[in-house]
Amino acid sequence: MPRRVRPRTLTVSALAAVGLLSAVNGALTGVGSAAPAPAVPPDTKATASVSVTCPFADPLGARKLTAETAATLPAQAKTGTSAKIGAFSAKLTLPRDVALSYLPEGATAGSLRGGVHVDLSVRQDDKADKVPVDLTVPATPLPETGDVTLTATGTVPEIALNTVGAVTFDVTAPTLSLEAVPPPDTAATQPVPRIACTLDPDQQTTLGKVLVLPKTVPGTKQKQLAAAADAPGPGDPPTEDEFAVPLSLVTIMTKSTVRKLGATVTADPAFLFNGLFILNLVDGTSRVTGSTTFNPATTSFLGFGFVPVTATVEFLPVDYRNSKVIEIAGKITTDPDTGATFLNTTLQVMARLSNAKVNGVPLDLGPDCVTADKVTLTLNGPYEAFGVGHIRTDEKTGFELPKFTGCGAGGQDLDPLLSGMGSGPGNQAFVDTYNLIVCTEPDHTQCPPGSDGPPPDPAVSAAKKAVAKHPH
Repeated sequence: MPRRVRPRTLTVSALAAVGLLSAVNGALTGVGSAAPAPAVPPDTKATASVSVTCPFADPLGARKLTAETAATLPAQAKTGTSAKIGAFSAKLTLPRDVALSYLPEGATAGSLRGGVHVDLSVRQDDKADKVPVDLTVPATPLPETGDVTLTATGTVPEIALNTVGAVTFDVTAPTLSLEAVPPPDTAATQPVPRIACTLDPDQQTTLGKVLVLPKTVPGTKQKQLAAAADAPGPGDPPTEDEFAVPLSLVTIMTKSTVRKLGATVTADPAFLFNGLFILNLVDGTSRVTGSTTFNPATTSFLGFGFVPVTATVEFLPVDYRNSKVIEIAGKITTDPDTGATFLNTTLQVMARLSNAKVNGVPLDLGPDCVTADKVTLTLNGPYEAFGVGHIRTDEKTGFELPKFTGCGAGGQDLDPLLSGMGSGPGNQAFVDTYNLIVCTEPDHTQCPPGSDGPPPDPAVSAAKKAVAKHPH
């Protein structure tokens, strides 16, 4: 039976204090059943390494050990379902003298087995609870020399999710119950000693975080139409009916292709700041907002098919003379069959060219060589706000690069030259976002490692499969 975390009465103003945990009559958890989980994005791998002190019997005394915990966490979940934490394991390395103390006196070889008990801490804001997890250490031979590494595995009870918010899972100190593997004809005569370790102070204990979303409850058709008519735009601030979760350490990778030039423009990684994942608590829809500045990129191509040219390309906000910040906003849709989520967004930017060289000779384009009109990028693709996103322009229509203006210096008018080389339809833009580990800490230095790195290969493969099924 899954462990259930009971909800308390919610109000919109109290949503910041609501997550997986709520108190009812002073109790944070209870036992009950939960509906089976729907299809969700791929699980994320989570690890935590902590230092603990374990009080072994004299003459060994207290020893410091490192406990390494690993698990897979759901990328997100919905209320009314069960969170399934998989592949849970704890690895500890015992000093050789500690390992030998479990063997018969004078023995220098043998095996250890037993159990490891941990309490998985579950918290949201100022509320916390613990889920007991019992792990088994299989018979593990001591190496001929050196310390012995024990790996304990087990199953975490399912956790029923009944409220909305970001939930944090922390590891705690283990309790060890180890013994020597007896000879085949020898029965154990003494109870297995329990060693209750304690966490050393001042260290990070977070295993990972899961965002719990509300389950959509369909209303009448009239209510749905009214809600759609009054729905805020993608870039609007959160309303009183919405719940906002900060996005942290989101890396943005951009690549564009210009059809007439046969050129590919790949920019250095950029970052999303002031990002928010905004969830509508009435109809279950969601959207994202944020800001970014795209880094300039240098590209090489053959002008008119034969002239070697290099230039720096920048994507700037429409109001580029007064701002460097590009606002990003988009709506998230969900496939009802698979549960996969997709982002639909439209960006409007200006393209600027600079630092051009033709056959290696500098060509002064001036400080304001930009497109005469804004570039409209309509992007769509598989996307997880707290995971991986792969969005792109329509593979058939792409986007149009307008003609250039203001290009040239010293009386030269280079607008026709540059427009003739590059302007036109059929260009493509690709945007990848990476936020592999949920992080809602205001201080980015407190976020777990890996929050902004490239995804593992399986995540990329899954995203590509989703693109194949839903290209638009």
